[in-house]
Order: sequence, then structure tokens, then C-alpha cells
Amino acid sequence: MRTDLHASSPLLLVGRVGNRAVVIPAAAVERVVRMVALTALPEAPPGVVGVVNVQGTVLPVVDPRPRLGVETPRVHPDQHLVLISGRRRYLLWLDGIEQVTSVGSDALESVAGDNDTAPVPNVLRLEGDLLPVLSPDAFDPGPIVGAAVGSPDGADGREARPSAFRAR
Repeated sequence: MRTDLHASSPLLLVGRVGNRAVVIPAAAVERVVRMVALTALPEAPPGVVGVVNVQGTVLPVVDPRPRLGVETPRVHPDQHLVLISGRRRYLLWLDGIEQVTSVGSDALESVAGDNDTAPVPNVLRLEGDLLPVLSPDAFDPGPIVGAAVGSPDGADGREARPSAFRAR
């Protein structure tokens, strides 16, 4: 899912990973939920820390910290899961949510590299700071996780609801 960050006033979600502020395009965010108990997923790909049952749909939980060079903390009830809707739906684990903001496209700047696969293809200038804008596509856990939680081919975004993966 490509989000048009260079629209005249993109809406952005500002959150925290550790003590670092990060930005997610709001167009990719379905909703934000409080942290719940995670169910481990055997042989999960790197960055996938488990699955959660969200209103009857089992979704993988992705920890962005390893790709951002931040140490992973223990799960805590004050943390949040951001439900990302892209090629597949998944939850992105953040330590906090700061604000939703709208900025002019001139506040966004591309980072050198492959913007289709880079975890941080853009930065945002906000209140004198440069904040990394996370790419929802780059953190997508992929078809391996989709197949593990019940999607027939792992690519259609539909997850099954096996009771073994229900969060307690």
C-alpha cells in the first residue's frame, strides 16, 4: 500500500519507539488499541513477536525496534498496537502515541535509498526535529505470517480465527 505523503496536507500519526519519536502515515492506520497479551508464533520471521486476536481476526504483531536499532522492552499495558491496513493487515508495536498532525508537504523530505523497501523512506520536520516516517509496506510481515495464522495463500489479507492463537 503506497500512501501519498506528498499530498498538500498529509495526516500523520506521531508515536514513540523507546524514547524516539516516529511517524506513520494516518492513511495506513485503521485504529490504535492498547497493548494486550501476545501469543507466540513458532518460527516467526524476524520482527514478528506474536499474534493477537482483534475482534475475531488473528493478526501478526510486528516490533519495529530491531530495524530501527532500538532495544525491545518487555510488553507493558501502557504500550499500543497500531492496526495497519495495507497489502495485509498487521499490528505495529509502539511504546506510546503522541499526536495526530497535519503538515504541509514541504515538511517532508525523502531519504536517499530505495523508498519502496526502506523502513524509513522519509523524514518529517516537526517543531525543529527530524522524525523518521515509517513505511507500512517495509514492516509488512509478509505471506509467511499470513499463512501461519490461516490465510489460504497469505497474500489476501484475510486471516482465519484459530482458537490456538486467541489472546488471553
